[in-house]
Amino acid sequence: MKLLKYLFFLILILIIGGSIYLATLNGSYDIKQTKTIKAPIEVVFNEINDYKNWQHWGPWLEMDSTIVATYPEITSGVNASYSWTGKEGGGSMKTISLIPNKEIIQQIDFGTGSTPEVYWNLKKVDDGTEVTWGMRGKNTFTEKAYWLTQGGIEKNIKPMYIRGLDLLDNYITKEMDKHSIVSKGIVDYGGGYYLYLTTSCKITDLEKKVEPMFSEIMKYMEENNLQSSGKPFTINHKWDEENNTAMFSTCIPVSERIITTGNVLTGFLKPQKTFKTVFTGNYKYNTEAWETAFKNLYAQNLKEIVNAEPFEVYLVSPHDTPNPSKWITEIYIPIQ
Repeated sequence: MKLLKYLFFLILILIIGGSIYLATLNGSYDIKQTKTIKAPIEVVFNEINDYKNWQHWGPWLEMDSTIVATYPEITSGVNASYSWTGKEGGGSMKTISLIPNKEIIQQIDFGTGSTPEVYWNLKKVDDGTEVTWGMRGKNTFTEKAYWLTQGGIEKNIKPMYIRGLDLLDNYITKEMDKHSIVSKGIVDYGGGYYLYLTTSCKITDLEKKVEPMFSEIMKYMEENNLQSSGKPFTINHKWDEENNTAMFSTCIPVSERIITTGNVLTGFLKPQKTFKTVFTGNYKYNTEAWETAFKNLYAQNLKEIVNAEPFEVYLVSPHDTPNPSKWITEIYIPIQ
């Protein structure tokens, strides 16, 4: 009996001592991980901001394939939320504040009594977007005991953030690289007046030339209170891949003939029969798009007009969205 009594007191002392030890532990934590993703900050922000997107790169799905997410009507922006269940239990998350393209603050609830903050900080850098993903809060007494047996909260949470940022990077990179090329066949292009600038350059320097030229035309239009009547386009006057040279014009449509002064001139694109191809994606696939357009033209036994000037219309451009997978370019090849 005395032995049992001593054992009881020993266990009681251990419990009391352990409780005192846990109570004195600092329960506050701030766990975070940073990674640079080669993508525009707007693209990264939009991906993180919508909870429905998390299913594509959430690291917890690798750990528990039984997780089932439930989404309410609002899944992005302030007050957006979602919940989940899995073999390890369930939880919910809600967005409590955000600064577009800079910061998102969320509150997560695992049903353990505390509701830590999950935060995202985004910063534009030369290589893309610096993304910091973290969680901060204060453990309850029960949570302190649990994490003590698991080797600490940071040891368990940080690897998940490292993996999650890698998965996010891979997913965004693949999504931005998506592109498609679809030939629509013969169309009658209506033509019309346009303001333009013309230049010659190396084909490899063409992309550097286009943006400043469009900017100069738009500045002229603003200064003279002129309105565009359609989407911007470029006309290919000469294209010599062997010598790496090109002559082209950047053009913005207007509704009538404008008497211009200075470098900006007025042109007229005559109505003509063309072979149309729609290219969706990053401009780095532009050469592939043109090659496909001509290949499909020949496959239909059509002939382009010799010395004609093909052109491409920028239906959706970087000015409309920073996501290159959303850019839409229409290619028109004049045919006989």
